[in-house]
Amino acid sequence: MKHTEPSKMHASSYLDVGRDGEAISDARLSFDYTWPEEDPRELPQRVRQLRPEDEQIVAECAHIRRLDWEHFQTKTADKPVYERVFELLNHRTIQFNSRSRYRESGIWKERVRTACEKGEPVSILLPVFCVIRNPVKRLQLTVPTIAEEVTLRNLARIAEMVRELYPAGAVFHLITDSTFYGLPFGVTAVEAIRYVDLLQKMVDKLGCGDTIKLHDMAQILSGRFEDFQKSFEHWSARFHADPLADGLSQLSYEQWVASMAASINTSKRQLDYRAMREQFSTAHEGPATEELYQRARTGLAEYRALKAAAADLQWEEAFFPNSLRATIHTKGVPALGLRLYPEYKLRSNLLPYHGIGVIRFGPKYQLHYMTVEPEMFVCGREEFTRVTDENGYTMYYLEDRPAA
Repeated sequence: MKHTEPSKMHASSYLDVGRDGEAISDARLSFDYTWPEEDPRELPQRVRQLRPEDEQIVAECAHIRRLDWEHFQTKTADKPVYERVFELLNHRTIQFNSRSRYRESGIWKERVRTACEKGEPVSILLPVFCVIRNPVKRLQLTVPTIAEEVTLRNLARIAEMVRELYPAGAVFHLITDSTFYGLPFGVTAVEAIRYVDLLQKMVDKLGCGDTIKLHDMAQILSGRFEDFQKSFEHWSARFHADPLADGLSQLSYEQWVASMAASINTSKRQLDYRAMREQFSTAHEGPATEELYQRARTGLAEYRALKAAAADLQWEEAFFPNSLRATIHTKGVPALGLRLYPEYKLRSNLLPYHGIGVIRFGPKYQLHYMTVEPEMFVCGREEFTRVTDENGYTMYYLEDRPAA
């Protein structure tokens, strides 16, 4: 990817989404999950390869079932096109942050209006897709799975709905941060780059490359690496010296550390099941747990410093001017909180790469739906079938439907 020349920015109008509210998703493994006494990986499990009928199952999981599309179109038919597009993106089935705050801000609706007046696609900017090498969340190397596919299908469907309202449609610029966060998460650049390459192949296979564009965060920021490095080293020193230096509460900090502990690369420690359960399931004290949390505190300081340095550069306005800034985190400022897959922030709180896709049949809508769960707590359970690709990688787990 060629470096994009930064545009001129107006600091007074910049909305610092990156540093507001939740900075790291709540990915803790110490609650909500019941750890089996014995290693579930050693239990028998039904396994099969992907079949043609899985295409329909996956398509159903990407269906936004809580949105009555015909009703929405009729309800908004008398509004200007830009307002219809804005209201669609701010619909509760797509937006999980405050819809009223987003509507009242004025910034984002004006950008939609400007794009519509110029006949240009509505540009939506979203940092997403990081490699998480926690062996509880995924049992294998990190490759795109059905969870990522449902995410891409869902975003492509949103862009398609925008196009039905406005011919120029929308384009999602997905800023992959696998290499960018490799330092704090302890992930090799080799795995991070391979993950993104496979994501691009998935985009190409799905045929949605016109509405979904992948960009590498590290490569984008390398165009201003002197400014970035200076800012990063400043914030790194501050956060290592005082984790609360930017006004973060002690409670939030402790929650973020626990989430970081569940996100950094512990696969390279080659822990057995008992050690993993002791580290993540309860507040065990001991050398191994203390070592993990020390790594988490160090990693969190670096993670926050990277985010702060990027925000100091106001990278969104510099490289993607006039875009709608979307986020995968809960924010207090008006920001488009995108439900990456239809059940995100509803039935499921984990990001696609923080676990494995688990698909069940929902009788209410007579459709399959997907949640994302730590794979350790799904494998070995007799009600699930593990579905793999031709290389043996787990793509998702399918819950068996009860007999009629």
